[in-house]
Amino acid sequence: MQAKVTRSRKPKVRLEDVAVRLGISVSTVSRSLAGHPAISSETRGAVQAVAAELGYRIPSQGRRTRKSATKLIGVVVGALHNRFMTLLLTHLHDALQEFDFQIMLMIDSMNDSENLLAFRPLIDGYLDGMIFATATLDSPVVAEMQRRGVPLVLVVRSVDDVRVDAVEIDNVHAGALAVEHLYQLGHRRIGLVMGPQNTSTSRDRAKGALKWLKDVGIQPASVPLIYGDYTSEAGYSSTMALLNDPNPVTAIVAGNDTVALGVLEAAKRQGISVPEKLSIIGFDDMPLAGSPLVGLTSIRQPVESMARTAARRLVERIRAGGMGPPAHDVLPIQLVRRETTGPCPSSG
Repeated sequence: MQAKVTRSRKPKVRLEDVAVRLGISVSTVSRSLAGHPAISSETRGAVQAVAAELGYRIPSQGRRTRKSATKLIGVVVGALHNRFMTLLLTHLHDALQEFDFQIMLMIDSMNDSENLLAFRPLIDGYLDGMIFATATLDSPVVAEMQRRGVPLVLVVRSVDDVRVDAVEIDNVHAGALAVEHLYQLGHRRIGLVMGPQNTSTSRDRAKGALKWLKDVGIQPASVPLIYGDYTSEAGYSSTMALLNDPNPVTAIVAGNDTVALGVLEAAKRQGISVPEKLSIIGFDDMPLAGSPLVGLTSIRQPVESMARTAARRLVERIRAGGMGPPAHDVLPIQLVRRETTGPCPSSG
């Protein structure tokens, strides 16, 4: 009797196997094998070589023409009420246009994975890359975009534990610089009116401010800290609460200049003179901050440099086909002192 020989089949090679071997995303492998023009020839060659080595075969139903490069970049913002954001968009448009790219503005918080479903046809079918200008720390969308291999750059804010290009300032240092300025003016009762707690900007500015104050003997527990929105309305309501406290503050660090405008309005409504009775400092140094009617002391962010750096990083990422380690650009800041900060009023 002749024994029956059973031949074991080799396991089918998947896109994931090629991606793991090269350390890139499945989406980048798929685009490379499809000849997507946004993928560099070096990346395509590396993917094709590994695919051939592993014995990967493109499924017949998957052999279809993919989209051509559209030279279109999606820019995601949460809202447009902040003048700093409109300036950033202007500079992003100009910088990307120099690279022969155009922008498509997407106004959405992108905090919900379900919202991503609505944008997925646009992202997968038309966009060559994306810039997130208002990413939140708890947003799952940034990680999802990175996982899908979409060329992506974060600007202004960053996200923890996601390997993605980011362009920002040192917000911890910026928060420390703000309270140091007020401390040197004699203020010891300093309030912090920040933006949303789930943003790197608010978290890090508060962190830097509290650490600096602790180092000079002012305990964090004694520093009033309020998180809210990056709006003048939030600045107004938070300041009213601080000024009505039995032990009111003599200085306020606002999360940005828009919040600071609400702080100024609250002080005016309460009949509190600025800076004689209350000093105020913001962040961004938007154009209105320097007007004679406002004269706001502010921490200046280099908005044009941030936009140009983000645009350059994204174009580099697109040309590299997702290859290479993420870049983290930290740009310099400047304290611009104007009329809203002054010496702490004496106890008398």
